[in-house]
Amino acid sequence: MFPISIANVHRSLILLAVILLAGPLTPSAALNADEIPDSVGEYSAALSDLMKANGRQSIEPVFEAGMKTTSRLQAVLPSLSEAQYQQVQHEMQGFVVVRHPGEQSLVRPNLSFFKALAKNQGTKPDRAFFDIYEQTEPDGNGQFPAYVRAEPNQETGCTMFAGKKLGDLYRGWLTFRTANPDAYSNEAQGEIDAIENELESGICSCDSAPATAAGLQSFVDTFPNLPMTPKIKARIATIRAGKSSFRFNCKA
Repeated sequence: MFPISIANVHRSLILLAVILLAGPLTPSAALNADEIPDSVGEYSAALSDLMKANGRQSIEPVFEAGMKTTSRLQAVLPSLSEAQYQQVQHEMQGFVVVRHPGEQSLVRPNLSFFKALAKNQGTKPDRAFFDIYEQTEPDGNGQFPAYVRAEPNQETGCTMFAGKKLGDLYRGWLTFRTANPDAYSNEAQGEIDAIENELESGICSCDSAPATAAGLQSFVDTFPNLPMTPKIKARIATIRAGKSSFRFNCKA
């Protein structure tokens, strides 16, 4: 028989104790970076069930299932094999799923798909939601909302404060929330919050100082009684006084 080293026995006992104390791996801990998230399959199944159903029904649960997986999928997308990448594109029907070497991966809803789905199978709140959502997050603007102009080959953009776009979109979301208080509440409030954040804090303006001030003034004139209106008025005053922190004609 081979002699047994006391040191080896000690090391084995220590390793066994560590394994027992650690316990079983949770699903999230066991998930490797190159695995497809389970939520992809859940979305695919939910969409398939909806498209096989008879009669109209809310699309919101299916859309929410897809949105649930976007950030997780975008994080692992660069490390998936080509076969996995093609599988994800197939299972995420209704979402744009793209990756390019050296560039940011993108997972976002295809609004043309969901608008058609809402028209054919959805309810009135579905159709109202995807109308204003498409105006705010158009298919042709990548990861950016309609009021942000993306810089070529950049992951950032400048905000278009001039004109009435911010005000029109804001009114559209308020109208949707008023008419449909229980529908798509997370997405609707998120879009409202994003617009308010730009109006209150955004500093990279695509436009000149006079055009930016005029755009903000148009918003104030349309919504004079909002809690944030005094802050926007103050921003307008600093622009006109030449003391603003804005970057005008901004290249993000």
